[in-house]
Amino acid sequence: MTRVIDVHAHLLPRSAIAAAEAGTDWFGSAIETDHLGRPVIITAGRREGMGGAAHYESMETRIERMDGMGVDMQVLSLNPIFFRYYLDADNAAAASAAINDEIAGFIERWPDRFAGYGSLPMQDPGRAIAELERVMAIPGMVGAIVGTHVDGANWDEPQLFGVLEAASDLGAFVFFHPSDRRLEPHLPRYHLHNTIANPTETTIAIASLIFGGVIDRLPDLKMLFAHGGGYACWAAARFDHAYRARPEALGNADLLPSEYLNRLWYDSLVHGYDNLQRLIDIAGIERVLLGTDFPADMGQPEPVAWLEGSGLDQAERSAILGRNAATLLGL
Repeated sequence: MTRVIDVHAHLLPRSAIAAAEAGTDWFGSAIETDHLGRPVIITAGRREGMGGAAHYESMETRIERMDGMGVDMQVLSLNPIFFRYYLDADNAAAASAAINDEIAGFIERWPDRFAGYGSLPMQDPGRAIAELERVMAIPGMVGAIVGTHVDGANWDEPQLFGVLEAASDLGAFVFFHPSDRRLEPHLPRYHLHNTIANPTETTIAIASLIFGGVIDRLPDLKMLFAHGGGYACWAAARFDHAYRARPEALGNADLLPSEYLNRLWYDSLVHGYDNLQRLIDIAGIERVLLGTDFPADMGQPEPVAWLEGSGLDQAERSAILGRNAATLLGL
């Protein structure tokens, strides 16, 4: 039987919950609870809500929920609201170390149920590299989660290359997840800041890594992208046309943009079977990993049952549910 591994599962730091209960800030952020019992994070005057009261639940309750979903293991990561790359570096480094130690503690207590991605203070690449090195020495930590941009800087910016290079050298898996969405001010209604801005952010990250030549320079770097990679696999033909038609679109890529898409990894959180099949057709079945976005309300609450209805055969479902992650991450 396939061991089901969820590579996209977030954590509201227990230390942040404890700080809120004590009426204090957590490394520059405060937490309130809205009328539906959901956490609201306030940082430097910014208010961001988290989708669901389940963020407050204990780790024991989380494990019970995992059992109900048919998930054997989660790779834990910090909720992206807490990336906060606009904070001062000292605060960011301390917060990253605290959450990474917290995740490491959960792995130590439940080694069969949890692995983890470290959080990095990306506003200071030198400190980010140091923290990544520390994280990769902790049993059960498999890599790092980062935003789709770093306070407005895309991933082809020279100052960020060293972090990716270090990840490649360390064998760390880098999980790119939208945060601090740049389109959000233009999408104030209908939850479009999530349904449109989130996948747009991921598409920009992938395009920056392709056109910027980062994938050519770091061919062994292992990169995972949330929400099926946003629109990247659907934009492949348009990327290729621009590459042929516009001299400025050549960038630093050695190949057609579409030829890089099967060198990346994607989670399965695309919400539709046609979308899942398109992702598989472009990237390959071995490049798709189970992701639920637990415990967000925009996630997939019944991943095993959902995949059973996909029309994929047993071997394909097993690859997505856990075989790919187990091989890639050494789990």
